[in-house]
Amino acid sequence: MLSNVKIDTKSDSRAQAYEHNSYLLIYTIADLKNYPDMALPPIATATLQAALVNAGSNVLAQGIKAWRDQTPFVLDLQALFQFTTCAFILSPLTFVWLENLEARLPGFTEDKDVSKTEAKNGPKKQKLNVKNTVAKVIIDQTIGATINTAAFIMTMGLLRGQDFEVIKGQLRDDFVPIMLAGLKLWPFVSVLNFTVVPADKRLLVGSLFGVIWAVYLSLMSG
Repeated sequence: MLSNVKIDTKSDSRAQAYEHNSYLLIYTIADLKNYPDMALPPIATATLQAALVNAGSNVLAQGIKAWRDQTPFVLDLQALFQFTTCAFILSPLTFVWLENLEARLPGFTEDKDVSKTEAKNGPKKQKLNVKNTVAKVIIDQTIGATINTAAFIMTMGLLRGQDFEVIKGQLRDDFVPIMLAGLKLWPFVSVLNFTVVPADKRLLVGSLFGVIWAVYLSLMSG
């Protein structure tokens, strides 16, 4: 199967640099799995997960595009490097955003209906705070999505070496379509995460849905 995969390696030094950096970046991320005892802060773990998801999703998107265009699959290492680097840049910011959102609007609060006797005999029960959850989803899917979408378009443009006018044109052309497409997926994911999924599993669930989204962004960004 791998023998049928062609690598797009141009003769110029810039293409060779992208090839080298792509292999180095993916190898470094994957090699961290060989050190299970190395404790990483949550923000670093989340960033590495996002980078791996974005790398795999970009390769998948390239395969889908080749199949759709009925052309041989040529792995574009430049696009792979750019998309993975974008994840490294934006994921920590997204992590901090979600952490602050949860801290200010906790999804679960102490159940005030529990009697004093029950409270003394066992751990305090947590109750879903519907008001906070709804507010959190709305804020995340409006302010958060706006910032994240604009940051993605601009970061990808900068990684490609595009000038300001080109990036501004991409914001004008791609911002609304990406936002509208996101409304078909991420509100559902947010509600699922904030109401059903345990806090320590939310990153995993988000990453799984992120595969679908990253493929879409890869196809959108060319």
